[in-house]
This record gives sequence, C-alpha cells and structure tokens, in this order.
Amino acid sequence: MPALRIRVSAIALALTFAAAPGAAQGFTIAGPDSSRLTLGGRVQTQFTTTTADQVPGAEVALRRVRLEATVQASPLVSGRISTEFAGSRVSFRDAYVRLALDPAIVILAGQTYRPFSGIAMYSSARSLPIERGVRIRGVPNAFDHYNLLVDRGYADRDVGIQLRGEPAWAPLGLSYAVGWFNGPARTEFPKENTGQVVARVGVQPIPNVRAAVSYATRDFGTVGDELVMERGDAWETDVEIGTDRRGPHLVAEVAAGDFDPFRDARFFGAQGWAGYRTGRVSQSISGVEPMLRVSYADTGVEVLGGEDVEQMGGILVTPGVNLWLGGLNRISINYDVWTPERAEAEKSLKVQFQLVF
Repeated sequence: MPALRIRVSAIALALTFAAAPGAAQGFTIAGPDSSRLTLGGRVQTQFTTTTADQVPGAEVALRRVRLEATVQASPLVSGRISTEFAGSRVSFRDAYVRLALDPAIVILAGQTYRPFSGIAMYSSARSLPIERGVRIRGVPNAFDHYNLLVDRGYADRDVGIQLRGEPAWAPLGLSYAVGWFNGPARTEFPKENTGQVVARVGVQPIPNVRAAVSYATRDFGTVGDELVMERGDAWETDVEIGTDRRGPHLVAEVAAGDFDPFRDARFFGAQGWAGYRTGRVSQSISGVEPMLRVSYADTGVEVLGGEDVEQMGGILVTPGVNLWLGGLNRISINYDVWTPERAEAEKSLKVQFQLVF
C-alpha cells in the first residue's frame, strides 16, 4: 500500500504540470493522516504600448510565470513556496513556515508580505487593475501611491517573523499581525544592525466589508563623511467593500509617512479601485467587470533649481475592463494615464491574458 500511494502521488504530480483545467485553482494531493500538498500557479502575458521615447512603442512580455506549492504537514505545521520564472532569473516570492498554535496565535517565519497596505497584499490574480501602480516602459521613478510605498520599503515582501491571528472571542471579526523584518536598510547597509517593525489591525464588522490600519517603521541611512542612520515611519488605512466575485467592488487606501527623514520630506498617497462584475453573459464569458482606478502621491520633496525631479509624485488614472472566463482566468484591458507633477503625461495601453491553475 505505501508503494502504491507513492506511485499514485507521483502520477498526480506529473499530471499537475502537464495540464491544468481553466476553472481549477490548485491541485491537491492527499498524504497520510491530515497532510496534503496543493500545487498551483499563474501565467500572465501582457501586450503593452507606451508613449515614452527611447523604447519600443509596443511589446509582448511574460509579466508573471509562477509555480506555487502549499504544504500542510499537520494541523500545526504548514508552509508555502512560490517561485517566479518570468524575466531573466528565477526568484522566490513566498517561502515561509507557518505554525498554527491557535486561531489567535499563528507564527509565520520566512519571506512573505509585510502586513502593510491592503493594496500591496492584494493578489495580482484577483486585483481589478492589471498593475497595482504605475508601470509604463521608459518611465522610471514614477511615484504613485503603490510605487511609493514599495520604493520606500514600507510595503511588499521581506524576510522576517510575524505573529498574527484571528481570535474567535474578539469582537467585529478582529484580526492582527505584527512582525520583525530585515528591512530595506539591511540591504543598503549590510554591516549595520538594523531592522523593521510592521503591525496591522483589521476588522470585518459585517460580511463583505473589511477595514484595517497598518504601521511600519524602518531605518534610513545617508553616507557622507560617515554613515548616519535615522528612523522613519508610515501609517496607512484601507477599506474593501464587496468582493471580487460578483456585484460592486471598492478598494480604497490612504497612507502618509517619511519619504526622506534627512530632508524632512513627508509623503502622502491615496489609491482607489471601483468596479462592477456582472453574472454570466455567454457560454465563454462568466462575467464582465468595468473598472476605474485612481492613484495619487506627493513625495514631499522640494524641487530646488530643477533637482529631485525624479522624486516627484503624480496622479495615475486607469479605466479598464476585465472579461472573466471562468475561475480566475481572464482577459484584462487597461489604459494608464500617468501625469507627474513636473513632467509631461505618459500613456500606456495594456492587454493581459491570465491563466490561473
């Protein structure tokens, strides 16, 4: 029997990589006791245009190619590995161990999202817009709300240890997360003993409505005659109304904090998505979802004598539509209009073909 179970698991694993039905979201292989292995992934192929000079006006690219594995060794121990294959190298997106001591006490150790910014943590397979922020070929340092949070190291993934939970006894569907991470300064100044604290508290008072507030603090460094370190921090709050399944859906977020504490530059950013997903409209199209995204950021950096133009914020407006094809598979069309504070506007048409299995 053990040998037969191994052979059956091997066949299932091979079939997982050989073919994936469009509506399925992962394949699960059951093991002994309560253990199981779930395999999945996504492919996102983009056609994009750009009005920026010095780059091709149109391009087709593999935006994301990911294979994901979630392992449930026991009710106590689980983990996840997500590998990115798009681009010129292979990299890990998620790689962590999860210890579920209790619904109120869960430990995550490894690389995953910092618990900061609901938009940053929103899955790219489910988000209304194709990109969470400005991404136009030939346009560097475009600081809309999302790009600013990631560039300053407040949001996105990092290696660390988190304590999080959803206490059953807590009111209003309370959840929390607090973590210690290596932080962006560890990469910039590897000889320094630095780190980053991030915390988040959320509530879900009624079904399909959630709200949260997050806080992050990190070290900044400047190199002159000697290295000087200074602490900076940021706050954000976000709300989601509705779901990504059917009907109206709204995601909104605002954030403020230190862009550069050495220049007393404080940023402010805000972003919102709004869309409406219909029911099935044909045998092939399970839903049509028109959407609009607006994203704004002010870096707080003063422009003196034409300097620091590359650290200016601006506003991003993105109308679009998602054509859902069953499950999380879809064709998305977006038109980005990026208007920086002190430069000409740039535009980009994006069409993305998404397979999620």
